[in-house]
Amino acid sequence: MQDLDLTAKVKEAWKDPEIQALARRCFHKKFNCTPVIMEKVCASGTKCFHDIHYLFEAENGLPIPADACPINCVVSCFAICGVGAEPLRNGIAGPRRIGDCIVFTVVYRVRVWFEFFDPVTNSLEVGMASNVFERELAVPVEDIDGGCVLCQPEAVDLCIRRINLDCIRAVIVPRPSGFPPNFPPFAIEITVEKEFFAMESGRSIICIPTCVEECIDLPFPVLPGECVPFERESKCESFCEETDLQPGRCAQCPPPQP
Repeated sequence: MQDLDLTAKVKEAWKDPEIQALARRCFHKKFNCTPVIMEKVCASGTKCFHDIHYLFEAENGLPIPADACPINCVVSCFAICGVGAEPLRNGIAGPRRIGDCIVFTVVYRVRVWFEFFDPVTNSLEVGMASNVFERELAVPVEDIDGGCVLCQPEAVDLCIRRINLDCIRAVIVPRPSGFPPNFPPFAIEITVEKEFFAMESGRSIICIPTCVEECIDLPFPVLPGECVPFERESKCESFCEETDLQPGRCAQCPPPQP
């Protein structure tokens, strides 16, 4: 609420005629570019992914039954390799910028609970299957205001944040043709939806616009002992003026002008 109040006050102040007059005088003058080194967001982007995984065995080591009916699916133990305290696994490269994308690897576990008819107990039972999956992903990013001009091009920071992660589909399917024939004949096909935000930042050389001349006309300096009267520009084009020496002057009809 305080931010909204501050925004409203800034907008109100910007409409002030004095501020507008100063701004117009400033905009009409030429600018120089003063280079400074500051932290800047070089590029950013978002991307959504649907990854399809297959579970062939239940937790007890038996093949997924042909009549398995998934009743719940959960994604857990999610990690972005090389980000924060998450270590890099063997053979996995850390997050990096490649062309117009930020590339990184994620790891997570998928668990699926399913119902099936067990002929041994002659009743409906609940089984569970799970596995850990690893995926390398690329999030396209766009340069912001021309990207960054870095004194050390390799000195950049990559920020990767998960926006969404969920198992959105689980269904029993025959073994896909791409798997070896010695795999079980049925599998649970899972669709995991993932969405990420990726950002690159660094200490870039950026341009700060500065006026060639003073943008704002500053008042003449006040000499020691000199008192400058308080004045504010009148907003009225015509008015009746009276003083303590002429009370009632503006009570006439019509009020006289100066």
